[in-house]
Parts: sequence; structure tokens; C-alpha cells
Amino acid sequence: MSEKSLHLRLPGHGKARIWGLITILAVLAVVAGLIFAPKPAAQVSGRVLALPAAQGNFARADAPRTLIFPQDMGPHPDFQTEWWYYTGNLSTSSGRQFGFELTFFRRAMASPDELAQRSSDWATSQVYLAHFTVTDAAAGQFHAFERFERGAAGLAGAQAAPYQVWLQDWSVSQTAANQYHLSAAQSGMQIDLQLHDLKGPILEGDHGLSQKGPQVGNASYYYSQTHLQTSGTITANGQAFLVDGLSWMDHEFSTSALGPDQVGWDWFSVQLGDGSELMLYNIRQKDGSLDPLSNGTVIRPDGTTRQLKHSDFKIQVDSTWKSPHSGGTYPASWTVTIPSENLTLQIQPLIPDQELNLSIIYWEGAVQITAQKNGARLSGKGYVELTGYAQSLAGNF
Repeated sequence: MSEKSLHLRLPGHGKARIWGLITILAVLAVVAGLIFAPKPAAQVSGRVLALPAAQGNFARADAPRTLIFPQDMGPHPDFQTEWWYYTGNLSTSSGRQFGFELTFFRRAMASPDELAQRSSDWATSQVYLAHFTVTDAAAGQFHAFERFERGAAGLAGAQAAPYQVWLQDWSVSQTAANQYHLSAAQSGMQIDLQLHDLKGPILEGDHGLSQKGPQVGNASYYYSQTHLQTSGTITANGQAFLVDGLSWMDHEFSTSALGPDQVGWDWFSVQLGDGSELMLYNIRQKDGSLDPLSNGTVIRPDGTTRQLKHSDFKIQVDSTWKSPHSGGTYPASWTVTIPSENLTLQIQPLIPDQELNLSIIYWEGAVQITAQKNGARLSGKGYVELTGYAQSLAGNF
């Protein structure tokens, strides 16, 4: 299966994020016969989806742990779910703006000890999904692609030494210390980018432990690379453009799920002109309230950080946009205030329609930012992810 070939809709009204994508990945793996041992197929009836239970015992994110690099850049098969998430804002020398997303998701359907019982090169308990998008602001166009593959026979996988994640010919790989190459192409759209990490890994949450629900273990291990100087080529509809700018990477691994009352989240990455960054997310509840575990991180120009509690910031929705594809209504502009940082952000999408209408429906797109910080005016760029507006993600991770 080389690109999207099956649409599934979860119940509900309506991302480290993309919890629900991993559920869909598991369904597709079962339907496609990718799991190493026979299991009952997923049942899809109208808008009701039932999954076979995962087999084996998986580790849980239940306490802070020491993350060691570069080892922890690679896969963690003792955890059920993992993703490597690259987004960026790039422009040409004449100012033409592009956004991109290249993300890889791993899902284990059986623990590593069960896989050891099989000797075939095709045997695997791991399945992979990848998303690739390009936002072409000047053309007012958004392009989104999806692929699925088994984690066997070199078709898809991840490794730490040297660091590499791939699904077929979509890939990220380390080329030197703190330097990476991203490559993906489909249907006239392509990225060929070099990334240089100028700050190193930033630990999110409690020294890398990001709590998503009140239960012990309902959390992920989460770090980011927030200041990836980027250059290379973006090809849009067959036309190549030399670009540069900044990218952002999130890596999370866990064995967890959104709670039954948590329907989705709003996630923000912000890169400001003074060299600082900001990560924020709100987890939304069924009743419209915000989960108190919503939080964030301020990353200063020197790489030092400050963790934010939900009470430290406010995200105000200033306008909305209704998707002509899914019918979901999404926030479309925001005012973010962090009084203790003397910081106010005005955030606008590059273009309104950056909805991925793939095996799960969510909005993730490039944004432009104006800010007031300590009385000074700043510009910035970033990415926003919005889930649970076209379909609920309750119970999914």
C-alpha cells in the first residue's frame, strides 16, 4: 500500500499528539494483513469501529526517566506508540512562503518478546504510517499524502545509530552531528531539506514526562528540537524552489490513551524572531472545558526552558473556519497571552484550508505570528495542530 486507499470514520462529533492516527494505523495494519500473527479483522459498521486488542505487555510512561541522546532518538519498541514529527516554515529569497509536514508513526500490535518467536524477515509486530504535506501560500494550495507499511524487510522502520526513520522512500536521516536530511516526494510535490539543530533536544513536561491524563501511565516521554535551521528545495506542482527557514521536530513514545472525556487538542509551536520558542497545548473535554493537564514550555534563546501550567496562559479563539471537505468547524485565528512572560501573540494561518482529510481528519498547518514581548514588537512563524473538531478522539492515543 503506497498511499491512502481506505477512509475510516470514528464515532463522535467533532496529537503528541496524533493519538487517533495510531488507532487508524492499527486498523489498516490488520485489514492489510500486516501483523505477524493472525487476529480478527477490525469491524467497521457505519461510524462504529472495533479494534482487536494488542497482545503482550508494554512499558508505560509512569515516572521521569533520563533521556540519552542519540540513543533515545531511535525507536522504543517496548512502548506501543511512537512518532517523529517534523514541521517547518520556509521561504524563497523573494519571500514566497511554504509550510511542510513530514511525520512518521509507529504502532506495536504485539510486544517484542512475542516477535522473537518468529524468524522470518517479514515477521513484524510493528506497523508504520507517514504523512507528508506542503502548504503553498502564494498558490493558496495545500497538498496532503499518506502511506502505510509494515516494519519489516526494510520497507519501513527506525534506528538510532545512525539515526534514521523511513517509510519506503520518505525518510529522515542524520548526516553529521546535529544535522539531518529530510526527503519525500509524491504527485509533483517534493521536499529535499537539510536541517541543522542549533539548540539540541528540549525536554517537555517534567524532565521529558508529559502527563496527558490523571491516571498513572497516561503520559508520554516527549522531547523537541525547536530550532532546526533549514535549507534546501521544495517542489510544488513540479516547480522547484530554493528555500530556507526554520523547522521543528517532536518525538514522543508511550503506551497510553486520551481519557473518555477528552475529545481532542489544540497544539501550537511558535518560533519568534528573537530566537525564542514556545510550545503550548490545550486538551479539550466533551463538555467544552479545558483539561487542567494542558501545559507548555517556553524555550529561551540560550536553550534554557520554563514549564507552563494551564493557569499560566490563555488561548483565545478569534475566528473560525468550516471545512468544505469534512464539515468540521475549526478555530482559524488566535490571541495567546502569557502574562508572566509579558507576551501576547496574534496567530493567523498562512491559508485557511490546511485540513488533512486522510484516514483520520485533522487540521495541521503553517501559521504566521505577530507578538508583543516586554513591550517590543516581534514577528514569528509556527505550526498549529487541531484534532477532535471533525471527529472525536476520545479513548484513542
